[in-house]
This record gives sequence, C-alpha cells and structure tokens, in this order.
Amino acid sequence: MRKIALLLIACLLLSTAVAFACSSFRIATTDGCVFYARTMEDPFPMGEIVTIIPAGTKYTGMLPDGSQGGMKWTTKYGIVGIGALNLPIVCDGMNDAGLAVGMLLYPGYADYMKFDATASANTITQPEVATWLLSTCATVADVRNNIGKISVVKGADDHGGSLPLHYTVHDKSGASIVLEYTQGTLHVFENPFGVMTNSPSFDWHLTNLKNYANLRASNAPPLTINNVQVTGFGQGTGMLGLPGDYTPASRFVRLVALTASSLPVTGADNGLTLAMNIVNNIDIPVGAVRGIEGAPNINTDGNIKSPGTVAVTESGKIVMDRCLWVDIADFSRGRYYYRNYNDMNWRYVDVKQALRVNKTVATIPLYTQGVYIDDTAKAKVLHNANPKFYSFQNP
Repeated sequence: MRKIALLLIACLLLSTAVAFACSSFRIATTDGCVFYARTMEDPFPMGEIVTIIPAGTKYTGMLPDGSQGGMKWTTKYGIVGIGALNLPIVCDGMNDAGLAVGMLLYPGYADYMKFDATASANTITQPEVATWLLSTCATVADVRNNIGKISVVKGADDHGGSLPLHYTVHDKSGASIVLEYTQGTLHVFENPFGVMTNSPSFDWHLTNLKNYANLRASNAPPLTINNVQVTGFGQGTGMLGLPGDYTPASRFVRLVALTASSLPVTGADNGLTLAMNIVNNIDIPVGAVRGIEGAPNINTDGNIKSPGTVAVTESGKIVMDRCLWVDIADFSRGRYYYRNYNDMNWRYVDVKQALRVNKTVATIPLYTQGVYIDDTAKAKVLHNANPKFYSFQNP
C-alpha cells in the first residue's frame, strides 16, 4: 500500500513566516475551451517534480499525531501535477476527468476541524486535500457533494501541519469554487471570477473589488475644466490605479482586471496563448519581494542545508520570493503545461497518454535550464523593399 508522506508539502512551502505568494486564475474561450493557471512563488526551490499518479493507487491518510491511521482510499482518477521529493502527493494538478485543484497559502486565517478519534476513518490532514479531491472527484459538483463527508484536520507540525492552506477548484465546464476552513468550519465559495491568491478570506477579496469599480479597459475620455481640455499622457488611462505590487490583495485585483478585460479568443491554441500572457503579468523576479525573516541555511547551489535553522538579519541573508514555477491546465486537450524560473520554454504532459503509459507513480523533472534557439543562420537578403516608402542600397 502506498502511503502519503506529508513531508513533501512541508518542504515545498516550508514556513508560514516567509511571505509566499501564489496566484491562480481561470479563463475560457468563446468555443468553450477552459484553462486554469497558477504560480508558485517561493524563495527556494524544493526539488519539485511533475508527478503522475495512475488510477488504482492506494493511500492512507494522516492524523494530527503524524500517524497514518486516517482515511483509506484508492484513486478513481489518474492525476498529473506538481509534487516533490519523489513522493506520491501533489500540491497542484489536474486529473483525467477534467478537474483541477490548487493549494495556496492562507496564513493567519486557516483553522481546520477539531479532530474526533471516532471519525478517523473519514479524516485527512490539510496537505492531503488536493490529492484526495483529484483522485476521487470528476467535477466541481462532485467536490461540493463530497468535501463535507470528510473531516479535514490540522496535521502534525513535522508532517506539514503548520501549513495554512486553502483550495481553488475548477473543472472543464468552467465551474470554479474556493474551499476555506476558518474557525473549524468549512466554507465553500462560488468563484465567479475564477481568481484566487492568498489571505485574507475569499469573500474579503470580493468585497475589496469595490475599491476598483472605476477601472476600465478603455482609455479615459478627455476632461474639460474651465474650458481647458485635460487628456491622459497615453494608452492605458482606463486602468490607472490598477495595483502593481505583489501583495495578495493587489494580485487578486490585477488578475480579475486582466482576465475580465482580455479580448475574447476562439480555439485552444489562442486560449493557451492568452493564459500564458496573463500569467506573465504576475511573475516575481528575484529581488522584487524581500523579507528579513527566518530562513533556511542555503548552499551556494540554492539547495537547503538544514531548513529553518538560520535567522535572517540586516547584515545576513535576505529572503527573496521568485516565481519558481507556473503551470496551466488545458482541459480541452488534456494537457498540463509548466515552466520554471530558469527556463521560460513551456513544456507539457499529455495527461491521458501519461496515464496509459505509466501504471505506477512516475515523475518528470520540473527544473530545467533554458535552451534557446539560435536563428542566426536563417538570415536572408531583403528583397522587394518598397522604394516609395524608404530607399536604400545593399552594399
């Protein structure tokens, strides 16, 4: 029996003291192609890998004391997602039925159900939720119907229990919901915009949008004051005031504005291109977000020596977020796209093909170094230049 090792998620996100920044959104084309995308911002790579989990994989859930005495289940649906450390669990992914789930950090607000030992057979811990949902549900409706049947409790701190998480859920129909546990109670929110970031709670983010009701995709019209016409300096005046910082609230507003104002496109290729362009707007380059906080001891190659043992000081190490990796779930073609900070070339896994070929849990490297095409040899002599517009003479 394959058992869950929740150290994966503990290492993947590490510590709530560091300001991790995750963002996600959903878009759809005019002909019904749906895409879900998310970013993972983190100061340090944690050995993440693309993980393939076939149907029939058996799991045993964790309990708050760190023992594997919780719910037992067998995966009904196969999964492709992002995991780490060669362990069979994901923090983000899609299944072969057309469901995607992402776990994003939710510090200061997450508070899970009280553990009841008599309900151990229906209990899992918060880092297991994405894997459980993807392996047992095909649609957002399935998630709505089933999430209330299990007890989600805080895990042991050394097994990912210190991680405050909430969950974004999307399916191939375009349906989207958010799952949050606060004050020991599950809250299921309809997600009309398909966007989610981090704290505060999802309903707070929806209320905060009222502060940006003036934003428009179209340029602001000229304003006449005392017979003097005042115009904007250039393009983009309708979006003047759109927050450009990397706080969760600002990223939420920015993603709602970008997804809502993007020109509708038709076809899977155009939808994918749109999703890739939107996600580029929330990349965090190294150095743009810095924190003087607790941090791991880092080798020169960027790997962790001993997590959580070295404090950061003004004269010492500084924690700096970066967009470690990005993924996009293409529901229409069953593809899971991804790239990492050092390789901007997108790659993908064909979900159904991967699950046909791999009958046991398998992995693919996520972190690759960019290889870029040298087009120098493709240069050709310019012919048929328009002399009426511009005259020149080749040497």
